[in-house]
Amino acid sequence: MARRGGLLLSALAAVAVLGTTLQGPVAVSAASAPAPSSAAQDLPARPNTLRNPLRENAADPWMVYENGNYHLLYTHGDRLVGASAASVTGLSTAPQQTLWTPPPGEACCNLWAPEIHKLNGKWYLYYTADDGHDGNHRMFVLESDQPMGPYVFKAKLDTGPFHSIDGTVLKLPDGRLFQVWSSGRHDGQHLYIAPMSDPWTISGPPVLLAKADQPWERHGRLVVEGPVALIKNGRVFLYYSGSACETPDYALGVLELTGSDVLSPSSWTESPTAQFRRNDAGWVFGTGHNGFFTSPDGTETWIVYHGVTSSSGAVVGSCSAGRSIRIGKVTFDATGRPQLGEPKAAWQSISLPSGDPGADIVADGTYKLLPRNNPANALDVIGCSTQDAANVRLWLDVGSPCQKWKVEYLGDGSYKLLASHSGKALDVAGCSAENNADVIQWPYWGGDCQKWYLDALPDGHYKITSKVGGKALDVSACSTAHGADVRVWPYWGGFCQQWKLVRV
Repeated sequence: MARRGGLLLSALAAVAVLGTTLQGPVAVSAASAPAPSSAAQDLPARPNTLRNPLRENAADPWMVYENGNYHLLYTHGDRLVGASAASVTGLSTAPQQTLWTPPPGEACCNLWAPEIHKLNGKWYLYYTADDGHDGNHRMFVLESDQPMGPYVFKAKLDTGPFHSIDGTVLKLPDGRLFQVWSSGRHDGQHLYIAPMSDPWTISGPPVLLAKADQPWERHGRLVVEGPVALIKNGRVFLYYSGSACETPDYALGVLELTGSDVLSPSSWTESPTAQFRRNDAGWVFGTGHNGFFTSPDGTETWIVYHGVTSSSGAVVGSCSAGRSIRIGKVTFDATGRPQLGEPKAAWQSISLPSGDPGADIVADGTYKLLPRNNPANALDVIGCSTQDAANVRLWLDVGSPCQKWKVEYLGDGSYKLLASHSGKALDVAGCSAENNADVIQWPYWGGDCQKWYLDALPDGHYKITSKVGGKALDVSACSTAHGADVRVWPYWGGFCQQWKLVRV
């Protein structure tokens, strides 16, 4: 088997996916969890990149940065929940907090799309709920002194006798407040706007702002929903989601306030095409229901949104918890117009927001790697071979030396994993960036195909991603059998791509 020379190393540098993230696991025993290194401050640098998705099995995200923490809210269903972390990478494993549990009644059920806004020194949480029947969805407001509560009930918003969801606050530079929401009517789901006299009171009749009249807004159903404002240098943009949320074509559009009368539809200019949509090449679909947040140092604007993905490139999931939360950096063109970019693939690394302290580091040590789809198996070198290019597979966990891996942080956000019995590295054969490339052991020489990112997932699991091509360590065909092969494949959230690190 031919190995790498200097020319190939130079070529590989062009396709290497840089960076990593890591946050310690949540609610796992000290005996099995890889503890953050006590000497992390002595290492060259904490991991300063991440890979989407940011948090799995969550939808309708809203994020703010306040008092040294990111605060993420998302739809849960029977109550309002969120999570907080000092680094955006920590939101993957941060414990879920309950912000509000509704009493029985008209706002008891199907709580959707929570948002928090700081207005007049208080935090207001806007959400949608019903009495168990979707047609009875209305909007409600809670109040708190802190972004993550405790919250007290403040008011029901008066949006009339119509189905009303996804309320947001538009605060203009002059301080005026407006409520914008989506309302289901006989001819589709439309956007409405109304003035507010204070954060919990609608003070005027609603005005129809936008209908699903563009082709991209009409996939599955006629829908425009999930409005959210982005204000930059005095320019007011109102982003919203179009088409049915269970379709792969769920996407984002935008209205810009170009006139003087906020309550006049003619004052708003609508872009005729979607501004943020499915990325087939990146296996990202259903990219909708977004929010915006600022970096810790206040210099950058970021988008948070949900999407779905699958290993075949076809949409998986629907308007349910099968969606996952993702982020991306927003830029502004020469005219000052926001550019949302393209939804990033799971194999693309993203630099952390400016001022983010970075992810935690897995402590150097020896670990077993157990696949979540069958934790009775362990990552294993076939036949305990010490030969170069020996295949890496799964085998029943018997605690043998060829099932133990020395994990060492390399200082650039990545790790090397060395088989304890041979001292050889976990390696992508041929330094391939392709899907389904084989995984072998090979003498460590420092190539990117021998470097791995360790991104924390809940319950002490990790996705383990090759620096070459960004593909995840994957049990071939999601097999649970002893002897199943291990390869690399784009991360899609399967249990056969999630690994528990058990220190030995």
